[in-house]
Amino acid sequence: MEDDDTSEASSQGPSSLGSPVHAAAVNGDRSTLLKLITAEPSLRDREDQFGRTPLMYCVLADRLDCAEALLKAGASVNKTDHSQRTALHLTAHKGNVRFLKLLLSRRADWLQKDLEGMTPLHLATRHPSPKPLALLLKHIGPGEVDTQDKNKQTALHWSAFYNRPEHVRLLIKHDSNIGIPDSEGKIPLHWAAHSQEPSATQTVRCILEAAPTESLLNWQDYEGRTPLHFAVADGNKAVVDLLTSYQGCSVTAYDNLFRTPLHWAALLGHARIVHLLLERNTSGTIPSDSQGATPLHYGAQSNYAETVGVFLSHPSVKDEPDLEGRTAFMWAAGKGSDDVIRTMLSFTSHMDINMADKYGGTALHAASLSGHVSTVRLLLEKGAMVDSLDVMKHTPLFRACEMGQRDVILTLIKGSARVDLVDVDGHTALHWAALGGNAEVCQVLMENGISPNVQDQAGRTPLQCAAYGGYITCMAVLMENNADPNIQDKEGRTALHWSCNNGYLDAVKLLLGYKAFPNHMEHTEERYTPLDYALLGEHSEVTQFMLEHGALSIAAIQDIAAASIQAVYKGYTVRKAFRERKQLFMRHEQLRKDAAKKREEEQRRREAEQQNTLASAEQRKMLPERVEHQRHSLANKMNGLALHDPAVEPRKSSKVERLKAKEELRKQKAHTRSRLSRRTKETESRDVPGAPCHMTASKLKGGFPPTGCSPPLRASRDNNKEEDAESQALSSRCRSAPNRKTPSGRTHTHHAVTHTPFPVRTPRERHTQLPQHRGRNEAARIIQRAWRRFKARKRPQEGRLVEWAESMDPSHTPNRKKTEKRAQPTKLTTSKNSVLQSIYGFHLTDSPDLQHTSPGDDGRMGRNHTNTVRFTSTYHLTQQTPYLLTP
Repeated sequence: MEDDDTSEASSQGPSSLGSPVHAAAVNGDRSTLLKLITAEPSLRDREDQFGRTPLMYCVLADRLDCAEALLKAGASVNKTDHSQRTALHLTAHKGNVRFLKLLLSRRADWLQKDLEGMTPLHLATRHPSPKPLALLLKHIGPGEVDTQDKNKQTALHWSAFYNRPEHVRLLIKHDSNIGIPDSEGKIPLHWAAHSQEPSATQTVRCILEAAPTESLLNWQDYEGRTPLHFAVADGNKAVVDLLTSYQGCSVTAYDNLFRTPLHWAALLGHARIVHLLLERNTSGTIPSDSQGATPLHYGAQSNYAETVGVFLSHPSVKDEPDLEGRTAFMWAAGKGSDDVIRTMLSFTSHMDINMADKYGGTALHAASLSGHVSTVRLLLEKGAMVDSLDVMKHTPLFRACEMGQRDVILTLIKGSARVDLVDVDGHTALHWAALGGNAEVCQVLMENGISPNVQDQAGRTPLQCAAYGGYITCMAVLMENNADPNIQDKEGRTALHWSCNNGYLDAVKLLLGYKAFPNHMEHTEERYTPLDYALLGEHSEVTQFMLEHGALSIAAIQDIAAASIQAVYKGYTVRKAFRERKQLFMRHEQLRKDAAKKREEEQRRREAEQQNTLASAEQRKMLPERVEHQRHSLANKMNGLALHDPAVEPRKSSKVERLKAKEELRKQKAHTRSRLSRRTKETESRDVPGAPCHMTASKLKGGFPPTGCSPPLRASRDNNKEEDAESQALSSRCRSAPNRKTPSGRTHTHHAVTHTPFPVRTPRERHTQLPQHRGRNEAARIIQRAWRRFKARKRPQEGRLVEWAESMDPSHTPNRKKTEKRAQPTKLTTSKNSVLQSIYGFHLTDSPDLQHTSPGDDGRMGRNHTNTVRFTSTYHLTQQTPYLLTP
């Protein structure tokens, strides 16, 4: 060290020194030095650029004569340089005994401290020779030997550090304290044991001989480390053997991280020290650190197969799991310690290679996460499950994808690993690869069948995961494989939202280049767009780029939506007003139609009332016809009675013939009644109820009512065969009678007359009966004269009969005056009147009672009124013998 300082001083040329006086001191030019300091005395303490004086240069250059000359000239012995060191510091550092004696004789201050707090005594311990230290100790008083530097270290600390056994003994002899800790809590024994030199045992022994106590052996620094920890860390087996040879030395002493010297030895792979410590371990248990890891875990992760073999060969060592359930075998797999794995498998054949920790991870998970391809291959060869699941349902492939271990992924896929599995959050291996930005891994996974648009439970795609980290290469690979940049997660965010949120301009450009829609809104209450995220993050470049490509904020979208809504509302109001007007118009139109319909119904009601009124009037007009019809019936009856008179026509038939005629007449009348009854029902079903029968007596040559009127009453059983024959002749004439017009102008056809049951007589038959007709006509004239007399006597009774018939008519109004005009007689009526005049002595039109007679009312009177029995009997007789009225 002295040679180094001398070379340092001599290497400085005259130009590098501060002044000629410094050069003269270094060069040892005593005469020049004396001339300079004599000429100018202030040069003897002249400082150079480092603050050193010529005396210091004399010490460094070992120029003793120059130093003596300077001291005689009055140079200061305690002058300090910029590092606060004096000439004595430099002399003690160099171990120059002669200069020490010179300077100490000039009363140099040996307690002067430099900037590091070190005194010349501290510096003297660096020199291998103990003479400088012994010389200084002679001038040091009691208690000053343990003076501490800035790091609270004494000369004994430095002597132990430099492994100076003689220095240690010398200091201990001068009562230096061996238990003073420095700033790190270390005592001189720590520094003595912290040496890799085999001679360190002497220094350790010197210290322990001074105080071989258990507290000194197990003294812990501020990090809890004992001297044995440092000895094991340096791998100094001799020092370890020396320390553990003492009775009180603890092999299982914990540091602040709960690591024992055995942990340190296993971690550093000191197999012999491990064996020594296992042998010196009197507790019989293998301690674990704060994480529950044993020394075997430390040896396994460092791939020290020999050390692991030492552990496994010791009977007290077992592969116990740590606090997370991981064994030393898993630690070895996680660190890729293939040799340790083979060693452990060879030592423990029953080891479960698929043993899982408390998170479900196996050794293969650990090896895949760390990317140790050889370890993964070795574990698969030894039967490890390739798709084992942890608690998050992650397979080893997930771990490899998360860390981007492409070779491991290929090895696992070759080992039949499934790529379509998802974890508990719905993430696929592609999601984890994208989160790590591993483009090559993403390409490998997509080549093996994973869709680039697969979504997790939150709806996020691998593209969104890559956009979150701004991994441009990974995003490009995904979109080249048809990843959709417009897919929204459950919150409505797209990959563009994440890129804008984090301010990744390149990622935004890439997404917009692949047709990403810039205005997707979130599904949250704020409804933020990607532009909103860029604005919130104050990413001005991203904001400008988004605006240039048509991006809108939620405020702008709301304004546009408001304008659209207003336009739609205006259209709605217009359509609503149109619909209201249309509905009003339709309502008015409906009201108009209802009013027209009501008027039409009212018109029909009035017409119906008018028709009813006309029908009533028609019935009142037909009432005289019914009365006339009854008169005809009475005349026919009387005619029949006259024909059966013995004075008129003698009886020519026997009693048997009369009985046969009566029986035949009864049968014929029964047949006629049935036929007339059926005809009456048919006519009533066809005709309007209440309408009068438009059949007048003037239309019938025989005077009998039509079939549509009320059925006739039962006739007398005294009619004979000749009356039946005349009835048949009259029915044949009635069938040939033409249609007539009613008072209302309508034509009425006598349907019932055409279906009379009486047989039609031929002309020959009528010719054979002409003499009989002559007799009958004579009888008719007699009856006519009798009828005229009867009519003159019975006129009041006929008036009462008409009044009774009008009272029986429901449509008749008693107080209403009959103002109807009589119908003008037609040609047919005139011809018939002439015939009837020849019989009855008057026209049908002369009597108002015979103009409007309703056959239906006549039948009703015949059934209901007792005063008209005579007339109805005559009517029925006329029905049975119509030939009496034949002209």
